[in-house]
Amino acid sequence: MFLDLTVSSFDYLEQLSALMRDPIFYGGDSVARGRGEPVLLLPGYFAGDWAMAPMARWLLRIGYTPYLSGIDFNLGCPREQLKLLEARLMGISRETESRIAIIGHSLGGVFARSLGGEFPGVVSRVIGLGAPIRHDWDAMNHRIGAIMQSAAGLWQTLSGAPENCGTASCGCGFARTIALSALRAGAFTSIHSREDGVVDWRSCLDDGGNNYQVRGRHVGLIVNREVYRLIARILARRRHLPAITDSSAASM
Repeated sequence: MFLDLTVSSFDYLEQLSALMRDPIFYGGDSVARGRGEPVLLLPGYFAGDWAMAPMARWLLRIGYTPYLSGIDFNLGCPREQLKLLEARLMGISRETESRIAIIGHSLGGVFARSLGGEFPGVVSRVIGLGAPIRHDWDAMNHRIGAIMQSAAGLWQTLSGAPENCGTASCGCGFARTIALSALRAGAFTSIHSREDGVVDWRSCLDDGGNNYQVRGRHVGLIVNREVYRLIARILARRRHLPAITDSSAASM
């Protein structure tokens, strides 16, 4: 268990160091630039907006308008978190009057995919980083998963949440909703690593989406220079979608 966490921590620092030395991070001439398009960033389980700060600064540097989620720690009832994220998405939509790209890490990627399926007229594309879209706890490294389940159990006790909150066994139906959410063809991109160490990389694959494999561990994906190169390319594939209209807003 501690070995897994130590390796993941070292990988994060190694990936961050490599990113800071790479021209991609500074928006060199070879990087496809944005035109101010909004991009919403969703952190992973146990993380918060602070974890996505390097990516937010980078997106701003290369011409996009990044938005943070408002999550301090991604812990708690996922259905309630998703409701808050829906409100955040709608607020950005009203402010920008344009479609929004969403990038989510781990559980944040699962939320991002759900939002994309629920609001196809508002979300332009979704990128998941190590996002286990196929399973819940079963997709996780059993040693690290045990720690996270213990923390989730403590939260359930302190907050009065129902047993099995956030899993396929929870009575709220969140897991079933996620499993049934679908995006239009090509709107979802999964970036994953076989060396992930936290989630089973196969749980990140989307049969109807685009799947890219990189090197690195789970936590380090948010500062991985290969990931940043892929994100820049994916966001640059503009679809010339029309601005938000009243009919699009009605689906909200």
